[in-house]
Amino acid sequence: MEATPTTTIATTTATSTSSPPYDAGGALDIPPSTTASTIEVSIHGFDSNEKSIGCILEALDNTIVATALPQISSDFNAQSQMAWIATAYLLAYTAFQSLYGRFSDIFGLKTMYLGASVIFLIGSIGCGAASSMIMLIIFRAVQGIGGAGLLSIMMIMVSVMFDDINERARYQTLGWCFYMNIPIGVFAVLLVFKFYQIPFERTETLQKKLRRVDYFGVLITIGAVLCLLLPLNWGGTAYAWNSAVIISLFFVMGVLIIVLVFAEQRAAEPIIPMYLFLNREVALLVTVNFLTGLIFNGCGFYIPLYFQVVQGTSVTDSGLRLMPAVLGAVFSTGSSGFLLAKVKDYRRFITLGAATLTLSVGLFIMFDENTSLAKQLIFVLIMGLGQGFIYQNCVLACQDCTEAKDMAVATGFVVFINNIGNAVGVAVCASVINNSLTTTLAKLPESSQAVFRELNVIENINVIFTLPEALKAEVVHAYALSFRTLFTILTPMIGLGFVLSLFVRRRGSLARKE
Repeated sequence: MEATPTTTIATTTATSTSSPPYDAGGALDIPPSTTASTIEVSIHGFDSNEKSIGCILEALDNTIVATALPQISSDFNAQSQMAWIATAYLLAYTAFQSLYGRFSDIFGLKTMYLGASVIFLIGSIGCGAASSMIMLIIFRAVQGIGGAGLLSIMMIMVSVMFDDINERARYQTLGWCFYMNIPIGVFAVLLVFKFYQIPFERTETLQKKLRRVDYFGVLITIGAVLCLLLPLNWGGTAYAWNSAVIISLFFVMGVLIIVLVFAEQRAAEPIIPMYLFLNREVALLVTVNFLTGLIFNGCGFYIPLYFQVVQGTSVTDSGLRLMPAVLGAVFSTGSSGFLLAKVKDYRRFITLGAATLTLSVGLFIMFDENTSLAKQLIFVLIMGLGQGFIYQNCVLACQDCTEAKDMAVATGFVVFINNIGNAVGVAVCASVINNSLTTTLAKLPESSQAVFRELNVIENINVIFTLPEALKAEVVHAYALSFRTLFTILTPMIGLGFVLSLFVRRRGSLARKE
């Protein structure tokens, strides 16, 4: 559920003599006169604030939009398609995230940041004006194209400005901002246009730079992810799991993955660098980050549905009940960023986060119609704390566990896999909820089922609250059981992430400093 740095995150900052300039292909050359201290003054002022404001836009997807999805999809009588509102955003986000890094080399960070903000705003306006589910899904994809560049490019900017990993740990926490609305995006665009001044020079021709982009890798990756998401959303509802459509999609996904592995080994600058799987720590970290994205994003999109159906809350109230997750993530991300400079062991934070996230999802199994408000808020807070400890420290750990020449690629790799986890998480949760709900409702008396089919209660949650009390209780209980099934499945998945985090070793600069 979060945006992240791209495959061309800069790992150096400009100093007069000691550090080379950010060069990701020679696109950005900071003059020797621009020192690290000068840049640090800038980031303490407007320059850091303008970029963190842009992160607020991308973060809308995690709170306001997520909490409104059940009601939005019900308004279109398409509750079972709710996942596609999120998936369209995440798929576009994942596809374009890597391209922003390459295009930042070509056109400059400032230009791409402003462009991403404008695209995101256009998508937001289109979503607000959508008159059909298809139109909404299309503009959510447009939002994803813009959102891919907001936090991603901001973190590149921070990496340009700070060479020391401890300094990056402090300022990359700026991505965790409070979530507001579209006017803030306009404000961010104006600030970046006015105050972001890092020089940009082209040292290669435009044609040569465009050839560096791994377009084939991007297309194959999109195809493979789509062939995974489609059967997860359709299986058991639109098509039987053993149908030719579902089996064929999984088969095509397998073929595309094989093609991708061979293609990326030959690509000059691959979108997924396969050789990094040989790095034990990176392989562990990307797996933990994938599972974290899957769990946190899936829960973030579907817990509001629990609040609104099982607890009977409004959209606004469900958003407020989700806010402890945001506050917990803000606290754990920020505190771990500052404490890392003293503790110098990111493993502790990653393991603590995985244990905390596992605990929270396990506690979610207790959610039912009678769960108290206090338990709801505390369990959601614990989830946010766990996610905040994991994500940033996985990124920093990848930077610390690789050679300098591979640092940017490794950072982008762990982020890219996390984004795929985000998309898969929504699809998995949708599949479990839809299948479990269909199965549970099918066990009810035929008289009840006839009413539910006639009123289409699965596609429109608003209908539930117009039912007679006895029928309403049956549907609400079916939803509660579906969520219990979901959290029972998710708990061992993030538990695996906790176990894997125990095997991460320190190898880089933080280990050498002790």
